[in-house]
Parts: sequence; C-alpha cells; structure tokens
Amino acid sequence: MDIFTKIKKELKRKVTVMLIHHGKLKPMRLSISLFLLCIIVVSWTSVTLWAGYLASRHIDYLKAKADNHVMQFRMLFFANQLEKTKNMFEKVQINDNNIRSLLSLRTKKSIIEDNFTDQFLGEGGPTEAQANAFLAVLSGKINNINYIALAKQSDMLNEQYKYMQKSYSEVILHIKQERLLFMATPRGWPAEGVLTSRFGFRQNPFFNTRDFHSGLDIANALNTNVVATANGKVVFSGWQSGYGNIIVVDHGYNYRTAYAHLSNRLVLVGDYIARGQIIGKMGNTGSATGPHVHYEVHFKGKSINPISFLSDYSFGGKNVEKEF
Repeated sequence: MDIFTKIKKELKRKVTVMLIHHGKLKPMRLSISLFLLCIIVVSWTSVTLWAGYLASRHIDYLKAKADNHVMQFRMLFFANQLEKTKNMFEKVQINDNNIRSLLSLRTKKSIIEDNFTDQFLGEGGPTEAQANAFLAVLSGKINNINYIALAKQSDMLNEQYKYMQKSYSEVILHIKQERLLFMATPRGWPAEGVLTSRFGFRQNPFFNTRDFHSGLDIANALNTNVVATANGKVVFSGWQSGYGNIIVVDHGYNYRTAYAHLSNRLVLVGDYIARGQIIGKMGNTGSATGPHVHYEVHFKGKSINPISFLSDYSFGGKNVEKEF
C-alpha cells in the first residue's frame, strides 16, 4: 500500500469533538472527518494571517501619517526659527552698518552734522548651524536636525541681539545729545563784514575812555543780513539803551547770543530759529558810529569771548579781521 492510499484512508476517518458546557446544558458531540477538520484549521490560519497582514499595513499607514504630521510640525518650527533669526540679523545688520557709517567718518563734527542713520548697505545670512540644518531639509534628512539645539541657539542669538540693540541705542542717544549740543553751540560769523572791534578792554569811540567791550563788532553795508549762529528760541526782540535794536536768542545748554544795532528785527519773542536763519538787518541804531552788528555770546549768564566761535564757519571767505 502506497503512502497516498494511507493518507487518503486516514483523512476519511471520523474525528469526534466534544463540547462540554460548564452549566446545565448537556455536552455536545460533533463527528467530522479529519479531512474537513484540516480544511477548517487551514482556513482559520489563512484568515488569521491575512487579517494580521492587513492590520500591519494599516498600522504602517497610521505610523507614516503620524510621522508626516510630525515632519510638518518640524518644518513649521524650523521655518519659524529661520524667519525669526533672519529678522533679527537684518536689524542687527542695519545697526552694524549705521555704526560702520559713523566709524568711517573722520571727525566728530562730521558725525554730529551728517544724517548717518538714513544710509546703510544690507548684508547678512544664517549661522553655520542654521545652514547645515537647511541642507538637511533639502536632502530629506529632516529627522537628523537637532531642533532643541537649534532653538537654544536661536534664543542665545536673540539675547545677543537685545544686548547689541541696547548698546547701539546708547550710542545713538549719545550722538543725538551731542548733535543737540552742537546745534545749540554758537558757531560761525553772524554776518559778512570786517571785524572792527574785539572782545575786551578798548578805547571808547564816544568818550575816549578805556571801557570793557563785551562782544565783537562786525561792520558792513547798511541792511546786510544778520543770521543766528545756533538753533534756539528768541527771548528778547526790541530796543535797549546803548544797543539799539537788539535780538537775544536762548540756545539751551546755558548758551545765549545777542545781536545789536540792527536796522530791522525780523523775528519775534517766542520764535524758534535755526542756525543760519536771517533774523535781522545790520544797522547803526543805539550807540554806533556806523553800520555794524554788535555780537555777544553768553555762557552761564556771563559774557565770553565770541572769537573762538567764529572759526568753524564763514561767509565764503568774505569775512576779514581788521588789523589792531
């Protein structure tokens, strides 16, 4: 008897399956062929394996979907960090260029006078770590990015930016204060003409006595323009004995200037004026031997010699000094 005949014979044999209930129900007896039992077992195993395969496929899909959401979140985080750092460095670069503009100027006078804050050249870029992270994104290795380290670095750069911004603000504030002081300090000639009388003791032209002269006399033709030598506010505009028509300007920072013997006053008390603005016309009102402007500089309530304030500006080289 060959082996196939034996197998066929065995498969035809009956197998009894007893189902015993633990309650009051009677036991059940099922008699089925071994062949049918094998079919049932194989079918059940096949169904179980197929269900497991489908379940694993579904789990892989859910895992991939979750990974995709995580990747999207990381991309948004990375993009946000890059944008924040980009904006921060743009501001730092602007501040840096402004400082560089200041350093490129040769004199303190140029720094104060020039409007440096409107001129800068833009430069910038990400840090090396950010560049490497961006390359990782481009190469598809986004999971290799150390987001915690990137966030810490961005926070550190942000703190550095705040410190630099504070330092820059202090520099700009100092320069603005120096600029205000510069614009409030009398500088230059108040009029074109010839310097005919200096500050200090001199021979009085009317009484032939030795008197103290509290300013400078600059002579020229009648109605020559007289200008303010610094920014300020007019605190007096009227007639004063000996001075004739006189204008007094308060510049702040303890500085005042006076312009006397005017033929015409062009500003009123309370007017705010700028350096170089025409405020009157040269005349010979008051005690004067001819058309000229008597120019005084006061500091902390005392008359000081205006000669040192004339050196910065002149009227196109037309101002000259009389030989004494």
